[in-house]
Amino acid sequence: MNFQDMTSFDKFLTPSLIKIVYWLGIAAIVIASLITIFTAFSFMGGGIKQVIGGLFMLVAGTIFWRVACEGIILSFRIYDRLTEIRDRLPRN
Repeated sequence: MNFQDMTSFDKFLTPSLIKIVYWLGIAAIVIASLITIFTAFSFMGGGIKQVIGGLFMLVAGTIFWRVACEGIILSFRIYDRLTEIRDRLPRN
């Protein structure tokens, strides 16, 4: 992607950026989960629920984040397909 593509709005920037945002989100989920799990060890006896919660956050958060990012990408792909269909239709 060059500077002209960024200033002309002919191509979308979001599909390229969503991959970076996805990995930043995964890193944040992993860090938050690890913090939750490791702080459970500071409690006396009651931390097992927090460890399970941290593991659940890791698994469910990763799945939810992936689905959310795929939804954004899907909306741009739908737009691309619709413009292809429009361009193939005969002009009156």
